[in-house]
Amino acid sequence: MDEILGVLGSPTRPPLVTITGPAGVGRTALLARLRDALADRGVRTTAIRFTPDGSTIPTSLALPRGEPHQRAKPPPPAAGTGPTWSPIRPAEGAHDNATLARWAAAATAARLLAAGPTALLVDDVQWADADTLAVLEALVRRLAGTPVSVVCAVRTPATGVLAAVGPPMLDRLRRDDLVHRVALRPLRREGIRQVVRGATQAVPDEWILTLLTWLTRGIPAALHGAIRWLCDHEALRVVDRHAYLVRCPYEVALPADHELVRMIRRLGPTTWSVAKGMAVLHPLGAAAPGLIGEVRALSPEQVRAHLAVLVQQGVLHRGRAGASWRFTLPLVGTSLRACLGPFERRQLAAKAVTAIWTGAAHCADPDYLTDQVAAAGRLVDPVRARAELLGRVMQGTDSERLQRAERWLRAAVDLAEGRAQRATTLLMHASICFADGDYERSLAGAQTVLREYSDQLNPEVSQELQGMAVGALHSMGDFAALEDIVSQRRRWPSDAGQEAITRTMALFSLDRWDEARVLLAGTRDSWAANPTSAGLGELFTAITELWSGNPEPFERGLANRDRRPLREVERHRMQWVNAYVTLLLTLGDLSRAEKLIIDENLDTGQLLLNNQALLEALRGHADTAIDLARRSMARNLALGHDTGRAAVQSAATALLLSQGRLTTARNLLAATRASNPVLGHLLTYAEAGLDRVLGETERATAKLTAAQHSARERGLVIGTEFAVRQLAEMALDSGQLDVAQGHLAEAERIAEAMRTSRTALYALLLRAVVEHDHDAGKECLRVARERGQSLELAGVLESLVRYGVGDTGLLPEAYEIYGELGALLHRARLRALMREHEIVVPGRQATVAESERLLAVLVAEGLSNKQLATVLRISDKSVEGRLSRLFSRTGLRSRIELAAALLGGDYPA
Repeated sequence: MDEILGVLGSPTRPPLVTITGPAGVGRTALLARLRDALADRGVRTTAIRFTPDGSTIPTSLALPRGEPHQRAKPPPPAAGTGPTWSPIRPAEGAHDNATLARWAAAATAARLLAAGPTALLVDDVQWADADTLAVLEALVRRLAGTPVSVVCAVRTPATGVLAAVGPPMLDRLRRDDLVHRVALRPLRREGIRQVVRGATQAVPDEWILTLLTWLTRGIPAALHGAIRWLCDHEALRVVDRHAYLVRCPYEVALPADHELVRMIRRLGPTTWSVAKGMAVLHPLGAAAPGLIGEVRALSPEQVRAHLAVLVQQGVLHRGRAGASWRFTLPLVGTSLRACLGPFERRQLAAKAVTAIWTGAAHCADPDYLTDQVAAAGRLVDPVRARAELLGRVMQGTDSERLQRAERWLRAAVDLAEGRAQRATTLLMHASICFADGDYERSLAGAQTVLREYSDQLNPEVSQELQGMAVGALHSMGDFAALEDIVSQRRRWPSDAGQEAITRTMALFSLDRWDEARVLLAGTRDSWAANPTSAGLGELFTAITELWSGNPEPFERGLANRDRRPLREVERHRMQWVNAYVTLLLTLGDLSRAEKLIIDENLDTGQLLLNNQALLEALRGHADTAIDLARRSMARNLALGHDTGRAAVQSAATALLLSQGRLTTARNLLAATRASNPVLGHLLTYAEAGLDRVLGETERATAKLTAAQHSARERGLVIGTEFAVRQLAEMALDSGQLDVAQGHLAEAERIAEAMRTSRTALYALLLRAVVEHDHDAGKECLRVARERGQSLELAGVLESLVRYGVGDTGLLPEAYEIYGELGALLHRARLRALMREHEIVVPGRQATVAESERLLAVLVAEGLSNKQLATVLRISDKSVEGRLSRLFSRTGLRSRIELAAALLGGDYPA
């Protein structure tokens, strides 16, 4: 727009500016913004547009639905005068009679010139006829050197009359320096990123950008429609102001009344019908036109003619002399498929399947045939169709193909013959839905199989289905149903062992670990006979005993993993490995978790998202860990007995706190708590850390004490070392040595029970700082270095010095570690400690910049001035001074602008 305003504001401006670009690129939107900008400069505007029949009508230049704009209505005219509407009227014969064209143009020019500085904005000039274009050319020539300009928006590629008349007309005007052309280009990836940010108020995931780039080719109208579809269908979710693609959608579609769809419908009913047929058949290349002719009862010549129209309009691209076809915008193709009626869709799909099966057509994409088989249903051979559908599913489905596989299996259910086939297919469908996070469909399918086809299930499959149902109920938040399973008011056909394991999983989902431990011990004889139940029973026994402070079953299972039931079955092996990695990481045992992953010959990408996030957190890769933690929350793929969610979000909270992102951390904890994760007390321990930083130590103490009491009631020891350490430190800070000594004794009891390196570390640390035991301090430091976890090590170094049992020379090491982690808040607090001990803080200039950035982060997090003073440990007056300097240097005018700049990466360094 700046370019156009510059041209219109030039003393030597040409009287005509053309805005060209493909459908949906934003020509009308640009005219609307131009209208407002000209009004701000005191220039009157008149807006008209051409309609497909060649007539002109006044227009308000409304922005396309979904596109943000600061004005809802056109600007009001100056007092006493309204805008002049001067339509460019066709004069019959003007194209062949230059005198007539000049006469018609003179009448319009006179009205425009009488109004003073004016801009005539003309939209959709592609619909103008030859006579009107002749009048327009004459008008432009008459307005040369006057304060009136004409701005025309034209869709390309040119077709019809415009294709014949337009180029020569523009050549003549260009030769006489009477026209300036502005060609709008599709958005590139960065532009798409900005649009998604504006629409969602969140930073988009790269997968979203890749999908939208492919679907829309950067055309704004298509882009806004695609974003709206992703949001409406919950394929895109926002967590902590970051947008994630939580499932790869099979077919994103624009609504039937969208302009990009209506422009095709306006081409006529037959062309519309051919376009819809090509939406299904175009992957078949050269065979597609003939197949469309058969379905639509059109001759080859008729099909070619209508395809030529679609190519001319820029809807279709014809490649290799008709050997290949594609939609210029893939989103338009999927939108046309969505416009098909049910039988119409099945008929076209059946035609495609038959052509491929008989060899009359070919497609390089193997998924295409399976898609069409699923759509055709019983219009093709059902036996062969079902074999095709199940065969493709059995070849494997990655995360990007889950929704496709779900559709294939849904179709295969309808094609099943006999109870055995139907039970098998329903089981596969429920499993795919579960993997894709569609828990309602998964639960419905699992319960159908369990209740109606139990005679078709072996004990192993029945146990897996019941586990799937429990996991789905937890993820859906149906805790009443879980209570019914525990109390045996809800039961599925199964033996006593299966039922015991299922009830155990329900207890896990309800965070009732001690009850689960008792149930497992009391029913061991019943569940040990079934290999699947036995494998789960041993795993669950290890978990419940470990959480209650008895690591023996866990260690035994880890040492004897080669002899566990069903190890040779890959999905059971992966389930066990992921569970044990989760347990090790929740215990804070990074080195053994990494060793297990290596020993099992796994890539970290094969692990659950929670495990991936917790691995990165313990490794000190803060940004990656936080991103994975958010992604896990967005996808909501935690099972009822998955203990990783609370652990990873607690670790993410610690990292966010270290960076000064306190409100973000609190919001993440709230979102996690809303998902009802197990081991929820870990979240309370993390939340107490936020309270402490904000100076709310009494609240933190109350939360920690209550959470400790709740954990003890449920027989839980896991994670309680976090609470004990915080309580002991707050007691020391308030001078309550006797209270701190009580917490030290508790920490040593926990360490003796759990026998993990983290519980040992915390017990040593508290012994060092509470009793001023320098030997314990040295041993604590040795263990911390051996564990090799950056944030933990830096915290130990700082605590040893802060409480007077560590050499002050340890502080620069901690300071450097915090720097590597981006821990702005911890670095700021450590600087105060370093100055207190007369340790030189390196890099004065960098320190000033870092302090300002921390202040910006805290302000963007919404902290009040009083909270800023508490967190930074400075006076209220100092806060005011720092804020004044911050806004003065950056040029930002408000906290909202500051937050937006930080979120978008536009904060001035």
